[in-house]
Amino acid sequence: MSAMVKHKGLWCEKVQDGVKVRMQVFDNGQRETLIQPRYLFIPGTSDPDDPDAWVSEVDQTGTLEEQKRLEEKAKRSRWKSGQRAKRGCRWKIKQAGFNEMLTITYRENQQDLALCRKHFAAWLRKMRRAIPGFRGVWGFERQERGAWHVHVACDRLPMLMQFRGGRVVSWKVGTALWRDVVGRNNGLCFVGGKDGRFNRYRSPAKIAGYVSKYLTKDHENGEFGARMWDSTQGLTPPPAMTMHFPGVSMADAIGMAWELPQGHVVVQHMCNKFNTMWMLYSEPDPLVKRTTEAVMVDAAAQRYAQFATLAAESGFACRRV
Repeated sequence: MSAMVKHKGLWCEKVQDGVKVRMQVFDNGQRETLIQPRYLFIPGTSDPDDPDAWVSEVDQTGTLEEQKRLEEKAKRSRWKSGQRAKRGCRWKIKQAGFNEMLTITYRENQQDLALCRKHFAAWLRKMRRAIPGFRGVWGFERQERGAWHVHVACDRLPMLMQFRGGRVVSWKVGTALWRDVVGRNNGLCFVGGKDGRFNRYRSPAKIAGYVSKYLTKDHENGEFGARMWDSTQGLTPPPAMTMHFPGVSMADAIGMAWELPQGHVVVQHMCNKFNTMWMLYSEPDPLVKRTTEAVMVDAAAQRYAQFATLAAESGFACRRV
């Protein structure tokens, strides 16, 4: 018999019995598969009235042991909160298919999170008026100097926009609206991460992983009880499907998970450091999609050229709309 563990107040034998698989399929075809061992907790005795079946608790109120336990509990709670934030953020980005990241900064050393939230809310309202349908997922991060800034994952912005009587580069619109809120020359809104070299053409799933990590990396160090990220409404990820496979080994389950849909490519796969969890992210091949789009554009251009030639021979004018 293996060592007994505490489970719901009872001494139980922890026995592995197969695997648990959680799969999530997003509207744009991206998939996440998580495989973990499935455990059963078998009570050491079938008699619930047996006093030896229950874990006896020792009152440690006011002791150093209790203080240590509470500190570890709080630390683990914050870690779990950070993992939930990262997961929820990643799922929303994948569901929306965001492929752009904006970074909004202060020139001044503005260290008030509540004021930063207020400024960002005003900027967001202005952006949604300037770009109808603008949506995103954002996170607040404190810089090394102490000032707050905001990262926003969103849909790719148009290269040029009509703004205040002229056509300007889209990021300048974000900067102008941000300065309308925080004051002239008091900040920037630029495309990209910390160094501005965010690659908008990388895998959509990699974008989601990169941006969600970026948006939530300060979550555990944020102000206590404050939500360090949020999103526009309507970004609801699909529910995950959980399946239990008694008697199936981790190796067999992982082998089955590699049977991807046709046209899918692997984005990432990994085990945790304890080898108790395996993860697989896949998506429709973005290169194939771009190649297909390019072929369609070339075919459309050829059809247009053929039609233009035919129209010219017939004496009609032809123009592209």
